[in-house]
Amino acid sequence: MTSTESTTSTSDGPVQLKSAEPIPDASADNEIADLVSLKGTSLTDFIDADTLQDIQDSLTAVAQVSACIRDAGGKALTQPTVSHRFQTRSAAIAAAHRDGGVGNQPFSAPIMVAGVRLGSISIEPMRHQRVDAARVEQLAAKFSIDASQARELLQLCVSETELQRSAGIQFLQLLASAISRLCEQEMQLRRRIVELSTLFHISTLTAEARGLAQTLDRVTQSVAQAMGAKACSLRLLDDQRDELVIKSVYNLSDGYLKKGPIIVDKSGVDREALAGKVVQVVDMTTDPRIAYPDDARREGIASVLCTSLSYHGHPIGVIRVYTDTPKTFTSFEVRLLQSIANQAAAAIENARLQEEAIEKERLHRQVQIAAEVQRRMIPPSAPIIKGFDIAALYVPCFELGGDFYDFIEFGPQALGIAVADIVGKGLPASILMASARASIRAYASDIYDLDEVISRVNKAIVADTQRGEFVTLWYGTLEFKSRRLTYSVAGHDPALLLRDGTIRELGSGGMVLGVDPQEKYGKHILDIRRGDCILIYTDGLTDAMNFDGESFGKQRLRDAYIRYADLPAEQICRQLVWETRRFVGLNSRVDDTTLVVIKAVE
Repeated sequence: MTSTESTTSTSDGPVQLKSAEPIPDASADNEIADLVSLKGTSLTDFIDADTLQDIQDSLTAVAQVSACIRDAGGKALTQPTVSHRFQTRSAAIAAAHRDGGVGNQPFSAPIMVAGVRLGSISIEPMRHQRVDAARVEQLAAKFSIDASQARELLQLCVSETELQRSAGIQFLQLLASAISRLCEQEMQLRRRIVELSTLFHISTLTAEARGLAQTLDRVTQSVAQAMGAKACSLRLLDDQRDELVIKSVYNLSDGYLKKGPIIVDKSGVDREALAGKVVQVVDMTTDPRIAYPDDARREGIASVLCTSLSYHGHPIGVIRVYTDTPKTFTSFEVRLLQSIANQAAAAIENARLQEEAIEKERLHRQVQIAAEVQRRMIPPSAPIIKGFDIAALYVPCFELGGDFYDFIEFGPQALGIAVADIVGKGLPASILMASARASIRAYASDIYDLDEVISRVNKAIVADTQRGEFVTLWYGTLEFKSRRLTYSVAGHDPALLLRDGTIRELGSGGMVLGVDPQEKYGKHILDIRRGDCILIYTDGLTDAMNFDGESFGKQRLRDAYIRYADLPAEQICRQLVWETRRFVGLNSRVDDTTLVVIKAVE
């Protein structure tokens, strides 16, 4: 059996029923539209001529009558039975008609499918004929008719009385109904094939699309062509504005699209569709649910079928199909559009996710590039200075951080040391970090007037920041020969000087940078002794928090600092970070950590 035929077995052998060819692409759209409306459909589109001939011959042999099956226009679809008995009785029938016998008038029953007449079956009753019981059994089995009822009706059919002729008509209608049921089943099968083929076709097109825009365009074009409609539009829901925004359209003019916004509260059709209904409008120019009836008249569209696009039960938009003449859409068209809408919604969401993934990957790559640039701003190693052991460690919380440290060399006699913490995290903080670093390097030309340096940096940061953005800074200059440290603090945690086993905080300072351009900053001077150790850090070290919500705190930092003070500067940095990690455990870090350690070894 080929793909275009299906076989239903009966007692008399297989009955061949024609099936629709699958619709591989949009070229078969007219066939779909014709199937939906039964336009141009003939009885032989559902049951082939051989099967119809077999039905007629069986009826003739059983009822001993002349029978003929005709199409909707009255054209014979079967050939007359040519048996000797048939020829003999044909002559008698003709004579009876010439005599004007009213008892020999032909009986006819229509063959209806979905309210459309596809043909009819008629017989001319004969007198005093005996019903062939065996053939009645075969005929009844073939069309699933009760055999006893068929025998009784056939016996009455070949009799003379009005009651008997009425019973004969009932039998004829019973047989016509059986043929109609076969056609209905075939039509449903064909419609299902069309629906699945259309969905497969649209699925293939959307799968091949690249990006959301192309996916939407292919959906609207495929829907219009598949349903034989004039046009199609697809709008997605903008929840913030309560508006359906046009995203794709097929065969509608720019003038119509610019008619005005579709506000959900003001569009009855779309409001009902988003609520889960399939909405039909036969005449868009008179239906009160249409927001722009005059524009529809000028566009030449008459009827519309509208349903929602829903994904996981959540409406994301609507799809509309338009016709150029008034039309009542069939249940098949409604079901087809619903199926397409469900598939389109999934395709749209997949396309959205794909675009989001592409955008996320693009942003991630940009973040990686920015992180690489930022890492280049952090000195790869501390400078080597005779008489001092200097080390630094930077541990970002994310790829992009807001902390930084910097070493600014002033020739062979001095070194500038900066440790800063930018409020916030991620890309904004990293941009502000680069700006602050550039400002410090630009203004740190004077190794003595640190108060003036910090004031200028503050004004520059105020100009580059918005409300809520600020920077904390600890900045100092170390003179090698005099072993003098001059420093200034702007809202930063004080550095910790460890001398003779005792910790001392190195000065307080002014307000954070980036708030008040008129803020004044002071400076402090420290003469460094041999054995002194200075720790400069950001609050990511002390604010590290465990699962109980307890922070590492300044006291634990001081205890660990004293415990590891005899180690080289680099190991002090690493041990302090290790202490915080052990305290935090598996809890995630929420802030960057920066440390600079300066030890006077001579």
